[in-house]
Amino acid sequence: METRFEITFPLILDHEDSFSIRFISEKSESLEFRRGIYYLCGDNGSGKTTFLNILALISGSIGKKAARGGTVKFNGEAYDNHDFNYLRAGDIREMSFCIFPQKAFFLPVSTRDNYIILNGTDKEKEKSFSSHESPDLLSGGQQQKILMDILLDHKKPVWFLDEPLTNMDSERRKYFWYTLKKAYERRLGIVFFIDHWLDRLIKNDDDFEHHATLKVSMENRQKGKPPHSESQEIEIYENSSPYDFFERQSLRATTIYAT
Repeated sequence: METRFEITFPLILDHEDSFSIRFISEKSESLEFRRGIYYLCGDNGSGKTTFLNILALISGSIGKKAARGGTVKFNGEAYDNHDFNYLRAGDIREMSFCIFPQKAFFLPVSTRDNYIILNGTDKEKEKSFSSHESPDLLSGGQQQKILMDILLDHKKPVWFLDEPLTNMDSERRKYFWYTLKKAYERRLGIVFFIDHWLDRLIKNDDDFEHHATLKVSMENRQKGKPPHSESQEIEIYENSSPYDFFERQSLRATTIYAT
């Protein structure tokens, strides 16, 4: 089955009564994401992470509570369907989504227990992690590799990568792109990617096409303060056949940040 997202705008995320963020597509009321890599480009605070969190089912209301705004569908299943609940959301995340957060952390338990808690869906893969070694005692580079091994699962068709290259040395960057390439050879279908270091590279890469512009409106309504609103933009670029891109980044990993 083809992996795809279908989005009807506006998407609105409310944080109680104090803050709301609204996404609309500049050229159409709907947007599709199919097989390929989608790179999100925008200023800090423009809403890129929030947008991905809504798609990844870790932000926003679902089921009958999600009556305000547009609709997100994953493989035809709508997040605002009255029969859609938090148990179903958890099943989709566990079976289909890899989420590499901007602020990743380890729990104070063994490497194997970290895997079980953070992404323990594969009993065979679980055996590859130590039940005695604590990630806190590893070097920074070793921690980055362990974190990638824990969170990035080639059996899941959608990866949400929020600044995964931050503070990586060349060896870890090579390993990261190698991991992406191998996963794409298997089941990986859609990659959502945020990384400020790659902005210029993506915009100048002939294999990437402009997919959409999202207009983002944010409103702050904190008590005791005058209402404040601001507008931002998110540019989305698409590469529908990214295998070659992964290969090239693996080869140039030692120089990519020197440009």
